[in-house]
Amino acid sequence: MRTRMNMHALHRRLTDSRRAWRSIPALLLFLVAAAAQAELPAVFSEERLQTHMDYLASPELEGRGLGSPQLQEAAAYIAGEFTDAGLAAAGDDGSYFQGFTVEKGEDGQPHRAHNVIGYLPGTNPAYKDQAVLITAHYDHLGRGWPNARQQDVGQIHPGADDNASGVAVLIELARNFAAGAPPERNLVFVAFSAEEAGLLGSRHYAEHPRPAPLEGIVGVINLDSVGRLEDQPISVLATGSAMEWPFVFRGVSAVTGIPSENIAGALASSDQKSFIDRGVPGVQIFTGTHLDYHRPSDTPDKINAAGMVKVATFVKEATGYLIGREEPMVLSGSATAAPPGNPPANTEGQRRVQFGTVPDFAHTADGVRVESVVPGSPAELAGIQAGDVLLEMNGEKMAGLGAFSDYLKTLAAGDTVTATVLRDAETIAIAVTLAQR
Repeated sequence: MRTRMNMHALHRRLTDSRRAWRSIPALLLFLVAAAAQAELPAVFSEERLQTHMDYLASPELEGRGLGSPQLQEAAAYIAGEFTDAGLAAAGDDGSYFQGFTVEKGEDGQPHRAHNVIGYLPGTNPAYKDQAVLITAHYDHLGRGWPNARQQDVGQIHPGADDNASGVAVLIELARNFAAGAPPERNLVFVAFSAEEAGLLGSRHYAEHPRPAPLEGIVGVINLDSVGRLEDQPISVLATGSAMEWPFVFRGVSAVTGIPSENIAGALASSDQKSFIDRGVPGVQIFTGTHLDYHRPSDTPDKINAAGMVKVATFVKEATGYLIGREEPMVLSGSATAAPPGNPPANTEGQRRVQFGTVPDFAHTADGVRVESVVPGSPAELAGIQAGDVLLEMNGEKMAGLGAFSDYLKTLAAGDTVTATVLRDAETIAIAVTLAQR
């Protein structure tokens, strides 16, 4: 039987100085050595992951909407799991809860919200003010606020993939690490609130980090929508936020046998943006787009628990490497401003119209590549097809998802736009009449 070598041990053998792991040649050497490692056995439970999922996305929690008692119940559940795992609390007044105020909720009134923070203290005095973060947001749309389709408002949006799946993996990673050897660096687990309202929980945490200061955060691994893994690679978004990220995750895939795809863009797709904006490298673990996004049909029965085991295994290896890495990673110059290809955060303004395409997040060239088309949507009725690359809207260049989303915010239901798409090397102009979202 081949002896497993974890990434931390491999890192130790390959590093002779504090500078070695900051060089690309050393990282390439890591990949070569890691490729010889056997596929790791599963150490996470499908049953436990599914149990968390079933509760968080249950009808009783009514979609975990901002300001709802059900969202508070979800927070209490997460805190209870952190307690059972033996995590130290890093919230207010010795609790797991870090409170903040959302100025305007669905009813137009301010609401209190809470991040849930637990951690494992680091043991290496050299790293006492440093931390590695694993994060996931636990709020969703409740009965359809914000950014739900108009026809779905009033229905429960369970948010199974988005993001009960990420919270389930977060909880089990906390349990797994707590049962092992103490980490060298502080290992912090944060469940954010108010992500759907504009990344508000992660923004608050980035402004008031605990237990380590912001400059001590080595890296952030954010779990968002990780429940639909089948045979496709795990997508790692925002690897452009640090030079080292792509090499780290190639190494993780080599060690675990779990394929992954590095996507340099999508810096603004989820809570990692709050850290990247402040100079901390962050990535999002993601298992792909689907037609149930922000719809009542995002239900637990569509989640693949076996896939979540793979996600947890993958993130565990990456985290182990970050915990023992001698030097912090450096924010890439490309991350100082979100490029136009990034999907936008839900921050300012809301789209009022439906176009009806699901984007391909892995597309890095100009334009917005269509991964799939929503049945019965304006895009389908107009003849937009999967594989099309949207280049222009009414003659305005669509450099990426950010530009596309911003442009749609300027339009109203009933407007007809000319979409210029690239299909099989041919440029086609298609008239699309937009519908109410």
